[in-house]
Amino acid sequence: MDARVQKISRRSRWAGALLILAGVQYVVLEYLTASAWHRPSYSYAVNFISDLGNPVAGDVFAGRRIDSPLHLVMDAAFITQGTLFITAAALLLGTAAARRGRWLFGLAIAHGVGVILVGLFHESAAALHNGVIVGHSIGAAVTILAGNVIALMAGADGPRVGAPRPLRRAATALGILGLAAFALLQLDRPLYDTAGGVPERIAVYTILAFEVLVGGWLLARRPRPPLDPPVLGVFEERASRTG
Repeated sequence: MDARVQKISRRSRWAGALLILAGVQYVVLEYLTASAWHRPSYSYAVNFISDLGNPVAGDVFAGRRIDSPLHLVMDAAFITQGTLFITAAALLLGTAAARRGRWLFGLAIAHGVGVILVGLFHESAAALHNGVIVGHSIGAAVTILAGNVIALMAGADGPRVGAPRPLRRAATALGILGLAAFALLQLDRPLYDTAGGVPERIAVYTILAFEVLVGGWLLARRPRPPLDPPVLGVFEERASRTG
């Protein structure tokens, strides 16, 4: 294995580890924050994820009573997710020659910055009144859209994709499911008001699942010439292709 391939392998594996860490830490910290929620108990179906990051005890937001004593833990999960995702993308971009990689890196930046905004600009009745909620809402929308578009693009890249077919199909399915759930959340107001946590979580968890799947593949694979390394784990260009 020459020096270039060794460098590709190291960077890809670091990126894979960071993607897995990003997804796992998010789910674990979300669970810990939800477990500390004061009565009434936190509902994964009714409450939104952002309720866990609301710092105002006793706040009432969109009819939901908020009391999240570990709100800083959830906000840390948001910021960590965005930071690790961008870092992993940078590691992979640095070893990639694929032109499409620049577009994917842009989407990765959008996703990462979006989820960091969610952690910095909290939902609350006061934020809704003073307009700060705009930063939170834009961050959440960009996070979900960019993350699921990355998964969808990864699965649909066709013959240039170096990942195994099951991974490509899983990525496509996750991207479609996540975008469909987000659309349903926006279009079905009764669902939004009564069980909005369900489609919101589907739209977010598809991204986390994609991270873990791609991260695992990056840790297990061995880059080989004539394949260039992947961008965000799944895009590869043949260095020796004709044309």
